[in-house]
Formats: sequence, C-alpha cells, structure tokens
Amino acid sequence: MVFNSAGAMPSRVTVKFFDLGMKNPAGYNVTEVFDGVHVGIKKPTDVLKVSVNPTGVFFAEAVLL
Repeated sequence: MVFNSAGAMPSRVTVKFFDLGMKNPAGYNVTEVFDGVHVGIKKPTDVLKVSVNPTGVFFAEAVLL
C-alpha cells in the first residue's frame, strides 16, 4: 500500500519489489485491489511506478508464484 499525504497534486511513487521484501526469484502476480486491474507478473528486480492522488492510496495484492 502506498499513501499520498503530501500536497494537492498526485505523487509519483517508484519502488523496487526487492526493497519491499519481495525476494522470490520466480516472482509475483500483482493485482490492484480496488479495481481488480492486473498489474503483471513482477520479479524482485522489477520496479513499481504508480501515481497516487492526494490523500489517496495505491493498494495491491502480490501472490507468490
């Protein structure tokens, strides 16, 4: 989950899956929770880039492959 509490504009957030503790070399099936949008199959070296609206959140589920 990513929360934007700064300013009146959407914030661009970039984070590597490995830095979130997701270290499985086979990867993860990632889905955005609220809309059910499939983000993709992501590996620990992949980077997640999302735009989060003010006082909004990006919430995703990552299922181990």
